[in-house]
Amino acid sequence: MKDKKKQEICTDQWERNCRKDIPTQQNGSDCGMFACKFAEYASRRAPIDFNQKHMPYFRKRMVWEICQQKLM
Repeated sequence: MKDKKKQEICTDQWERNCRKDIPTQQNGSDCGMFACKFAEYASRRAPIDFNQKHMPYFRKRMVWEICQQKLM
């Protein structure tokens, strides 16, 4: 695999998994928010304990973080 500068990236040590016990979005507009939250939770190795009902809060929180230029 190569990065955008055409430099080789070694992915041999990357952890790969395909979880089946994850929440799914219930509408056609939260796919990006779900992707961001899955990435955030995975980076913290936190249990995936959110679902569709949490998305309004996560959207507001993300707007706040972008406007304030800081993470909560």
